[in-house]
Amino acid sequence: MNEALYWLWLQKSIGFAEEYSEMISFFGSVKALYEASDEERKECPRLTRRKKVRERMNEYTLADAEKIVETCKKYGIRILTPADADFPEGLRDIPKAPSAIYVRGDIKCLRSALPIAVIGSRLPSKYGEDCATEMVSGLVKKANAVIISGGALGIDSVAHRAALKSGGKTVLVLGCGHGINYLPENSDMRKEISRNGALVTEYPPFTSASPATFPERNRIISGLSKAVVIIEAAERSGTFSTANHAIRQNRKLLVLPGDIESGNFAGSNQLVSEGKATAVFSSEGVLTAIDGEMRKEKYRGPKNNTPFKEIDRDSEYSKKFRTVKRKKSVKAEETEAQEAVQEIKTEKTVKNLPETISKNAEIVYNLMSDGKCTMDEIANGSELVPAKILAALTELELEGVIRKTADAYSLI
Repeated sequence: MNEALYWLWLQKSIGFAEEYSEMISFFGSVKALYEASDEERKECPRLTRRKKVRERMNEYTLADAEKIVETCKKYGIRILTPADADFPEGLRDIPKAPSAIYVRGDIKCLRSALPIAVIGSRLPSKYGEDCATEMVSGLVKKANAVIISGGALGIDSVAHRAALKSGGKTVLVLGCGHGINYLPENSDMRKEISRNGALVTEYPPFTSASPATFPERNRIISGLSKAVVIIEAAERSGTFSTANHAIRQNRKLLVLPGDIESGNFAGSNQLVSEGKATAVFSSEGVLTAIDGEMRKEKYRGPKNNTPFKEIDRDSEYSKKFRTVKRKKSVKAEETEAQEAVQEIKTEKTVKNLPETISKNAEIVYNLMSDGKCTMDEIANGSELVPAKILAALTELELEGVIRKTADAYSLI
């Protein structure tokens, strides 16, 4: 704990979300930085023109750090610094890495093999909530993923609760210090997470939330994660802060696209269309994206409950969606035999569609000829972009020819 005191002194001196690696490199250790004189600190390029920071370094002492340690001991809060073996590897080398984090709960959650952040709108649609619940449940049950989020209302809370309900672990990254009851309506959820996961923050106990703490908090969410999944983000969404951190930290950025006419998905669709994020529709899609294999070469299908197990490209399952084609108009000169064959092929599909249905909706409907289809199966079997698939599904639902089930879309 002696070395931890120097890291806490550093945190108190320079503040949060500040670069310190150059300082440590210059002096050789955080202890040497503490013991250096003001004149010696001036020689460090990072501190030469930062008089106020140097003044705070002179003002604060290890006694101030010891007070934080005593408070944490009193309330059962674990302090982790870069000197600790349990300090999350994902946070060591990110830009503006935290010099200390404060943890309540199971610290093993912070070293999970598959930590995945799930974030999104504070005011989500039922579609967004349902998709987040299904996706998180699948990630926990099939791959033992630890779900990371920010504890906010909306998708964050949906993700945390879905992980807990599925028997998994979840990590809530606070935008304040422990002991601050920010969002009292989520108090019970935070208590449950402290028993079945972890509450993490870089702010010392009883540090109040502020407009600055949440953007700072977002780099911790992405830093702890192997991938960041965005569920329902508007064009001017705070979720973009975490998305930008994920890009800078070289994390996988995955997005559930939505209706192109819905403002709730404007930001989500933008990230996909600009090539900054990969579109995903299910837990299987998330696992495939993280594994780094292209879907056209290797597909981990929703009918297989074993994560990452390959399904051969030439299997009957994958052939089904490569061979299905949209019905072509029947020309007047077709023979009676050709018409009979065509009638058999389309018996389960276009005969129930209204004449006003769009071509994209017809394509999607044809892919559901066996009665049921997931989002990933539709994407795998068509050349439509994700936003157009969702628009087509919405159109078909409004026409009353399909319905959304727990894990797929079904013909009515």
